[in-house]
Amino acid sequence: MSQGMGVMRYTCLCALLTERDHVIGVILANTGSPASPEPDDIERYLREFLMDDRIRQLPKPFWKYLVYRHILPKRKVASAARYRFIWTEEGSPLVVIQQQLAEKVQALFDAEGNEGDGRIVVRSAMSYGEPSLEGVLRDLRAAGADRLVLLPLYPQSAYSPTLAVVDAFWRAQEAVGWKPPSAVIDNYHDDPAYIAAIAGSIHNVGFDAAAGDKLVLSLHAIPLKDEAAGDTYRAQIAESARLIAEALDMASDGIVVSFQSVFGHDESKWTSPLTRDILKGWRDGDFRVVLACPGFAIDCLETLYDIPHIMVPALEGEGAAPVVEHVDGDIQAACNTRGRFAWAPTLNASDEHAALIKDVLVKAIRP
Repeated sequence: MSQGMGVMRYTCLCALLTERDHVIGVILANTGSPASPEPDDIERYLREFLMDDRIRQLPKPFWKYLVYRHILPKRKVASAARYRFIWTEEGSPLVVIQQQLAEKVQALFDAEGNEGDGRIVVRSAMSYGEPSLEGVLRDLRAAGADRLVLLPLYPQSAYSPTLAVVDAFWRAQEAVGWKPPSAVIDNYHDDPAYIAAIAGSIHNVGFDAAAGDKLVLSLHAIPLKDEAAGDTYRAQIAESARLIAEALDMASDGIVVSFQSVFGHDESKWTSPLTRDILKGWRDGDFRVVLACPGFAIDCLETLYDIPHIMVPALEGEGAAPVVEHVDGDIQAACNTRGRFAWAPTLNASDEHAALIKDVLVKAIRP
C-alpha cells in the first residue's frame, strides 16, 4: 500500500489476513482531543490539527501565518469554553467513550476464544493527542502483533479527516520503525449492521414518518475543493441515507441530508445545505424534527456542544433558553424534552456499535 492515498476497501484486504496463526492488531482511530479544556492545551492540539496537510486550506506559508497569528489566539479561548461544557470527570468524551468501545469490541473477540495474548488485539488511538498512534503501535508490537488493521471511525470516508488518520498512521510507523503488513478499512457506510444500528437509534426516539416527523441526517461538512479533487464522501452519504430510509420503511426523499461544522467565514466553499439553516426554515412548522448524526461514531464537540447550542436554538429561535448547563446534565434527554426536537443518539460504546464494528472487522480479517 502506498503512502498518501493508501486506502483500500476491506473487500480488497482479505488475502493479507487469512492466515490464522498471526496476532492481528486492530486500531480504532479518530481525530483526537486536547489534553484538557484549558487554552494552552487547546492551542497545542489545534496547532497540530490545523497544520495537517489534509486540513489546511491555503498554501502552507500563508496558512501557517494565518493559523499562528490570527486563528489560534482567538480560537483557543473560544474553544476552551466549548470544551469545558462537554468535559467530564473522566476527561474528553471522545477519548473516554472510544476507549470503552475498543474494550467492548475486544470482549466480543475474546468471547470467541482468543488465546494467549489474543489473536486479535484491539486498541483505541487518535491522530492528534493521546492515546497517540505511536504509543499504540509500540503497545501492539509488545503484545506480539505481526499484522495491523486500521479502522478510522468515520463511516463515510473523506479526504479530511479519513486520510489525515491514514497519513498519521504511516508517519507513526516510520517514527516507531515498525512496518508489519497493514490494511486500512476505508469506510463502512453501507454495511448492513451499521445501517441497522443507525435506523434503530432513529426508531428508538419515536420517529414516525407517517405522522409527519421530519428526519435530518447531519454530517460534518467538507471543502468543495475536495469534491472537485474526487472525494466521494457525499456519494457515500447519499447511499447511507437511501439504505437508512429503506430500513425505516420510508421514501428516501423524505430524509433531509445536511451539513455542519464549517470552518472559516466563507461557507460557500463547503458542502451544503447547512443543518442550522434547514432548522431555521422550519421554525414555524407544526411537525416534530428528529436529528441524527450518522457520520459521528462517537460523541464529541460537534454533537455534545453543537446540538444544544446551535441546532436546538436554530429550530426554536434565537434567545431560546439553554438546553442544559453542562454535559453532566444529560444533554440528549434535555434536548428531547423540547417538544418539537428529538436527537437520535450517537452509537458511542453501545452494544450495537461494538457488534457492528466487530462485523466490519470480521469481513476484513476472516473472509
